[in-house]
Amino acid sequence: MRRWAYMEGAIQVIDYIERALERLKDWAGRLIEALLGPDAQPEPVPVPVRNDERRRS
Repeated sequence: MRRWAYMEGAIQVIDYIERALERLKDWAGRLIEALLGPDAQPEPVPVPVRNDERRRS
């Protein structure tokens, strides 16, 4: 029975650490964005549009 208590405690600690790391990651991202500006978005690649003059006639 004690093993399960240790396992549950270990799982809770791991969950807590994962949540803390996610919060730190989010905080670091917001800090970097505040210091350096928002992430550069890649320019959209224009999609070629077929110009079929025969259809319009």
